[in-house]
Amino acid sequence: MENKAPTTADKEAAKQLAEEEQALNLMMQRLKLLHIKERMLRDTIPTMLEPLVQKHPSPDVMYAAFMKSVNDAQAKITDFTNLMRDETSTEAFARAKKSREERPLGITPWRHGDYPGWFDLDKPWTA
Repeated sequence: MENKAPTTADKEAAKQLAEEEQALNLMMQRLKLLHIKERMLRDTIPTMLEPLVQKHPSPDVMYAAFMKSVNDAQAKITDFTNLMRDETSTEAFARAKKSREERPLGITPWRHGDYPGWFDLDKPWTA
């Protein structure tokens, strides 16, 4: 057999595949960030109400502490909402929807127990 040199079409296909893989990795990183931020939102309401349960020297101090916690909660929710609606996230969701429509069978559910480092943004998203 002859050993053929890669053609321009092969190089172009390899380049396109590498770009596709990089785009998928960026989307997975974004989805991981969204998942982490969503999980952190679970504590938003208890954290927001915490100043109301604590003893304060005056109603004004309690009100100031409560309003600070409300503003902090609102900032977290706004940050998450902006991440959900930005171009990278909407593209990732559209791509996932298209993939589910094309291949609805064989999609395995994601379980956080299968990925011990899932909550650490610095670790890769794979097992």
